Amino acid sequence: MTTLIVCMLAFWMGYSVNQGGTCAVATAYEILHHRRPRLFIGLLAASATAGLFAVPLAWFATGSAMLAGTVDVSGPLLVGAVVFGIGATINDACLLGSLGRLGEGELRLVVLPAGLAAGFFVADSSGIGGTPQINESILSAPSTAGYVALAAFAAILVSALALVSRGGLVRQPGRWPLGVSMWVLGATGGTLYATAPSWTYADLVHRSLPLAMSLNNDVAALTVTATIAGAVAAAHHRRRWRPRRMAPSDVAKTLSGGFLMGLGAAVIPGGNDGLILAALPALSIGGAVAYVLMLATIMSALAVTRVWRGRLKHADQPDVDEAKMG
Repeated sequence: MTTLIVCMLAFWMGYSVNQGGTCAVATAYEILHHRRPRLFIGLLAASATAGLFAVPLAWFATGSAMLAGTVDVSGPLLVGAVVFGIGATINDACLLGSLGRLGEGELRLVVLPAGLAAGFFVADSSGIGGTPQINESILSAPSTAGYVALAAFAAILVSALALVSRGGLVRQPGRWPLGVSMWVLGATGGTLYATAPSWTYADLVHRSLPLAMSLNNDVAALTVTATIAGAVAAAHHRRRWRPRRMAPSDVAKTLSGGFLMGLGAAVIPGGNDGLILAALPALSIGGAVAYVLMLATIMSALAVTRVWRGRLKHADQPDVDEAKMG
């Protein structure tokens, strides 16, 4: 696939991420606080769509496309998912969410790659980021199981799109329906991961480190630029582009969150975007477990934060009352 086509796919993926508000932290927040799994169901639609694109490409575009490998459940993978989830909570956005919000002008996120780089470097230099055993997906070649999986992906997609279209939620001006955003995310992301797997900015950061085995980042640099451009274009279309200054506290949480996300992404297959758009479509059991555990960790961290803030507010209340009485 030509570099131009890959960059076009990356642009529209960035556009769809901003349009859909795609983020694991936002998904966990919606489930925890609003008691609805709309974004989660939308991500299922994106993952199923990715499978419907990536699997046939791996079958019929021999030599130019392949499915992601699968990994087994292991201790390091579980720890990595938890660490990544904690980092995403501190950063207040996962990798996909960071991309979408950077497109809206949240400038603190320009320092996220520095945090990721520190996490990757520590993981690589300490050996905890060692490559796990990667197995070939059972969907790598045409088979009965493969056709059954494609039928299942189609059924999941149709069901998920039907569910997210319910509810009659009012869309913001210029915003796509959630189902459309997730379909475009899955189509572009699934194709990118099948044809140019090391295209993300996390991969670009990781492979640029001194201990990395590959320094061939030319295509990744272009795709990362195209992805950010797509997110910015979507934000402009929605009139959501508002550059925000970086406070020192914002920079600190971005760097610390990015550091933990880098540590976790060095162990789990590809970070949360890779889990949704590559590992799950390849039917990776380890990838599925890692994503569920990551999401559960984010929900737990958000719940703890909510309780902690409630206690602080309650503890401050007597002082306020005494001040009023005085």
